[in-house]
Amino acid sequence: MKILPLKMTALSPIQYFYSAAAGGMRSSNFIGDIALKYAFLRQMGLFQLPEPGKSKPTYEELLDYPFWLTVGIPAKMAFGVGDNAVYMKNMIRNTMQGADYNGSNVDPSFKTGQLMYKNFFFVQPLKPGNIFYSYLVYDEKYFDSSNLPELIRVGNNKTGILKVEKCDKIFMGVINVYTIQNILGTKLKINKNEYVSHLILQYFLKGYYSMKEILDVYE
Repeated sequence: MKILPLKMTALSPIQYFYSAAAGGMRSSNFIGDIALKYAFLRQMGLFQLPEPGKSKPTYEELLDYPFWLTVGIPAKMAFGVGDNAVYMKNMIRNTMQGADYNGSNVDPSFKTGQLMYKNFFFVQPLKPGNIFYSYLVYDEKYFDSSNLPELIRVGNNKTGILKVEKCDKIFMGVINVYTIQNILGTKLKINKNEYVSHLILQYFLKGYYSMKEILDVYE
């Protein structure tokens, strides 16, 4: 297995509904490893739709592709210095009349009177210009690191655009325990507790891991 440091720069606002806030939802201060892998697969033309009829995702299709990414984290977490994630100001999202179709899963043909929730609430996306750092772990027999996607789309409705570049700096990484134990099906061999955050079911984050430790975890 090989490992490659990556730098990802936000070119547009990135919105995730991860952190509940007063009167709305705030994006997380990281880019999830599962979201990053799906984004890579889509941009590389490799993505296959999950099996229909599942009541919840199990991410089994990710096992078909021998590469993984660590959680994308801001400089403050990666290097211990520098900037943390920067947010845009609060914005109001209107779901009363289906006015925010491009930010929701509601098709215009769907009668808005059938919506379960009709209200206004705040959203706070990540600001363009944010930089995130992630390690790519891959098997060089099946993945050519010279053909990295230049741009990927993440966040709600994939409207957030990240520019992907190789990074010449070494930094500390954060892993998702859910990915290791529930998707890869292996026991976490190295537990680091300098940073622990349980966001939602499929994101239980731990850190900080060196490059060598990340290789050991994914191998």
